[in-house]
Amino acid sequence: MVTEGGPGWTWHTPDLMGHGGSPGWPDGVASRLSVEADNVLAGLDLPPDQTFHLVGHSYGAATALQIALQQRHRVRSLTLYEPVAFGLLPALGEDLPEQQEAWQEAQQVAAAVAAALDRGDLDDAARGFVGYWQGRDVWPELDAAQRARLAEPMPTIRRHFEALAAARWSDAELATLQMPVRLICGGATRASARRVAQTLAAKLPHVQLVGLEGVGHMAPIAEAERVNPLILDHLRTVQGASAAG
Repeated sequence: MVTEGGPGWTWHTPDLMGHGGSPGWPDGVASRLSVEADNVLAGLDLPPDQTFHLVGHSYGAATALQIALQQRHRVRSLTLYEPVAFGLLPALGEDLPEQQEAWQEAQQVAAAVAAALDRGDLDDAARGFVGYWQGRDVWPELDAAQRARLAEPMPTIRRHFEALAAARWSDAELATLQMPVRLICGGATRASARRVAQTLAAKLPHVQLVGLEGVGHMAPIAEAERVNPLILDHLRTVQGASAAG
């Protein structure tokens, strides 16, 4: 989240539930992006009329979209790298094979993570999850500390998959998002992420879809020097348009 004031921007990086200093998902609460969005908004020490820009990656980008739906009057722009709102994929019907294949791909990795967790094998859950997004099995390259860091949040990752699958925003809901949106998608990403980005690009009113050749889903971390300028350029463009208006 980015707010404007004085000579520049202030960046806010709230922890999502089960990550960093934020507690995990409450027992008995459904896995929904609205729950995550409410948690983010509650944790921000901002005046209720403060406007802001939202920047997000993957599950965080999908959460940013949910926040925008809940706080349309406050969100000035969205800059999203592959917002994996998988629930949008089956909405277009079974007559679109590419859409269905992407949905099945996302469901398969979610099911594999859930099965490993049901066996109590956090390492196997993390190995499959990380390998899916990296496009190859990187587990043998990691040391024990790295494996432990990836394995520990896997029960929360299961919640993420459930919330993403339930994100079935209607065309009418998405049409209410009138703020400028920059969608960034890696040219070497997974089909599930690519199809979600393409679907959103067809439904959001003021959207620009930017392809980043040769990179995958983890580019905001692995290729930050390529992704960050696209984020800053969008913020500056929106800021400039506001000043001119």
